[in-house]
Amino acid sequence: MLSAMTKRIGFLSFVVFGGLLTWLLSYYQRWLVEQTTRVSADSHIVETARGIVEYDIRGESAVILHFHGGNVGHNGWFMLSHLIDAGYKILTPDRPGYLGTPLVDNGSPADQADLMASLLDSLGIVHVVVVGVSAGGPPALEFASRYPERTRGLVLLSAMTKQVKLTDDQLNSTLGRLVMTERFQNPAYFLIHQAMHHLTSLTLQDYVRTETTYTQEEGSRYIDMVMADPAQVRQVKALADAIVPGLPRFAGVMNDLHNQRTMTLSSLDSIQTPTLIVHSEYDGDVPYDNATHALDNIPSAELITVAQFGHMIWWGDPQVTADFQRRITAHVEMCFARADA
Repeated sequence: MLSAMTKRIGFLSFVVFGGLLTWLLSYYQRWLVEQTTRVSADSHIVETARGIVEYDIRGESAVILHFHGGNVGHNGWFMLSHLIDAGYKILTPDRPGYLGTPLVDNGSPADQADLMASLLDSLGIVHVVVVGVSAGGPPALEFASRYPERTRGLVLLSAMTKQVKLTDDQLNSTLGRLVMTERFQNPAYFLIHQAMHHLTSLTLQDYVRTETTYTQEEGSRYIDMVMADPAQVRQVKALADAIVPGLPRFAGVMNDLHNQRTMTLSSLDSIQTPTLIVHSEYDGDVPYDNATHALDNIPSAELITVAQFGHMIWWGDPQVTADFQRRITAHVEMCFARADA
C-alpha cells in the first residue's frame, strides 16, 4: 500500500513538474515574440552612405544626438526624457551591433561617430548637442572631436572617456557571466527582465555589486530610496524593457567590451565645445577617474559630482537627480543659444 502510494505521489509530482515546465516554456516563447515585436515598433531604419542605421526620434525643436550606453539601444531614449519635456528632440540611433544597426566595419568609436554623422546627413540634420551615456561616451567624444562644426555642445553621463578594465564582479557576478554568453542571451535576459519587474529590490542588490563601489549595507540605503519613489521604480522597469531581447544586442555589447579594453581616442583637448560631465564618485562600472580625465583634458568642461546609485546616476535621491537634470537642460539651452548668437 505504502509503495503504491509513493509511486502515485512520484507520478503526480512528475506530471505537475512537467506541466509547469511546459507552461514556462510556452510563456517564455510568447514573451520573446512580444518583446521582439515591441522593441522596434516605434523605430525607423535608414540606409546611410556608411550603412544601415536603426533609430528612435521623438520630441520637437533642436536635436540632441544620444549615444546610448551598453545593453540598451534606441529604446534607451527614456534616460533623456527630461530634455523632451524641456522642448528638445532626442535622436537615439542604435550604435553598431545593436538591434537594427549592423556591426560590420563600424565598431571603433571613430567609425561609430562617422556613421552617426552620415545618419544626420540622411535626416537633413546639421547641428546637434551630443550626449554620451556610459559606453556611448567614446563615440560621443569622437563625434565632438571629428565634427566640431556640427557639435553645439557635449554632455557626458557616467561616460567612459578612456580604457577601463573589467572588475572581478563584472566578470564573475551572475549578471557579468550572462552578458558574456551568446547562446544564453535571450533566456538569461528573460530571467533578468522578470526579476527586475517582479523582484525589483532583490535585483538591485546585484546592481549594487556591479554598478557601485558601495558595501551591500551602504547600497541598501540607495535601494530603499529607489523603492520608496514610484518614478524610480518605473525607470528600473523601463530599463528592464530596454535591454530585451538580449541576443540582437550581443554583438554591440561585445564590441563595447572590446573597445573598453583596447580603444585609443582622439586627443580630448581638441574638443572645444562646452562640455558638461555628470558622474558618481561611487561608480563601480565606469570609475570616477573617467570623469576627472575628461575634466582635466577638455578645455571647456564642467563636472557635476554626485553619489547616487553609482553608475546609475538617475537612481537614489530624487532631488539630486532633479537638480543635475535642470543643469543639463540649462547647459543644452546655453549651447544652442550661444551658437545662434
